[in-house]
Amino acid sequence: MKYNVLMLAGLLFIFKAEAQNNTNKKEKGFHLELDIPSQKNQMIYLGYYWKDAAYVRDSARLSDEGKTGLDLPEELRPGQYFLFINPGFRIDLLLDKGENDVHLYINEEDFAKSVATGSNNTKLLWTYLLDIQNRDMERSQLEKQLEDSTVSPQKRKALDTELEKLDESVQTYIQKTIKDNKDAWFGVFLKGLEPVALPYKQPKDEKEFLANREYDKRHFFDNMDLADPRLWFTNYLDSYINAYMQHRVDQTPDSLANAASRLVAKTKGNEFCFKEMLSKLINESFNSIRTDDENIWARLAEDYIFDKDATWIDSARYSELRKQYGLIKNNRIGMKARNLSLQTLDGKTVNTNDIDARCLLLYFYDSACRHCQTAVPDLHDKVYAKYKDKGLEVVAINLSNNREEWDSFVKNKKITGWINCADLEYKSRYWIYYDTANIPSAFVLDRDKKIVAKIADGQNPEKFFDFFKLFAF
Repeated sequence: MKYNVLMLAGLLFIFKAEAQNNTNKKEKGFHLELDIPSQKNQMIYLGYYWKDAAYVRDSARLSDEGKTGLDLPEELRPGQYFLFINPGFRIDLLLDKGENDVHLYINEEDFAKSVATGSNNTKLLWTYLLDIQNRDMERSQLEKQLEDSTVSPQKRKALDTELEKLDESVQTYIQKTIKDNKDAWFGVFLKGLEPVALPYKQPKDEKEFLANREYDKRHFFDNMDLADPRLWFTNYLDSYINAYMQHRVDQTPDSLANAASRLVAKTKGNEFCFKEMLSKLINESFNSIRTDDENIWARLAEDYIFDKDATWIDSARYSELRKQYGLIKNNRIGMKARNLSLQTLDGKTVNTNDIDARCLLLYFYDSACRHCQTAVPDLHDKVYAKYKDKGLEVVAINLSNNREEWDSFVKNKKITGWINCADLEYKSRYWIYYDTANIPSAFVLDRDKKIVAKIADGQNPEKFFDFFKLFAF
């Protein structure tokens, strides 16, 4: 097994608006005294974690004795911090409320001799890291012996047994450490890193495997309190949320929306956490290129923003959400498509939901649209012609109210064979049920008339269906 390594190596981080160098004058707020003899005259940065990146909070130059101080006028938020000089020197700190006068002596040659005063959480973290490092070294030695091809079967079995015992002792140590420090920020931090214990350690069959998967999905966040604001200032919470949404939740529109809403509900005990979780999930899904993700932000807006006390949201952002929500309210992925009663060129009535097709494409365009002049014939010749015999039917819906122009367009572009329709008198109210703000726009319906995909203006329908056929035809 692999152990959690908290002295981060190789994590990409971004320097943001580096603070001015310290004044070396202790003031009310936060004070950090550093003594690092091995890093004389080096610049050192105090950084913090936020979501999926790391940022600089302040910096100073160590003296020719390796000493310096950092003074900030305000207390630091409780969370996970780090000291950085270069890729070879990066050390994590844990700071909680009240730990505002911290002194750190760091011995690079023998880290066990390092001393942290003023921050018991940092002291606990360093002790834990050293213990885990020692166990890692022990494990490496055992693994190196196993790599020797001359090792006898008896010896190999004995080494495997030692490894198993070592793994068990490590897990016992971690759980005891968490229990002994359950009221400390260090204990909360460490517990959050631990995956939930699954019902079946080694599943024997598919039933047990699926049971583990379902348990993991339902209990993924059991080891952390999402209403604890300190967790937002760690290097792992953001990635855990992403892993949950991308790999634990079923990737269907309704499942994703439900999971997102449950995550926000878990934060309602703390205003800061509630706002951060809601903002993260809405912003990421709103800006996502996956049309499925619109269900996430729409559901969250329904549950927590619209007609709620959400005065903290910027008015411009609120208006944009309302506007975009209005466009997709009735045509989100997974919804039953609204029936449209339309007319053909010869005056017959067509109800879209009565069309029997394995896959139905509702394609909205305007014959006066310049882009549609090429997009509609391309759809006919490259997509419809290719897939019509495999179950695809297309309803090409002209949005213009000019019958002569529509008739001329169909004949000149030779787009016959599929169903050409229009709503010349605007009786179907298609604009309420489908997003036609940008044309051409298309909605893919399955046999049961459920919306399974959208093709927005600018997307290549041919490439879309070449991919879509893998699961539709």
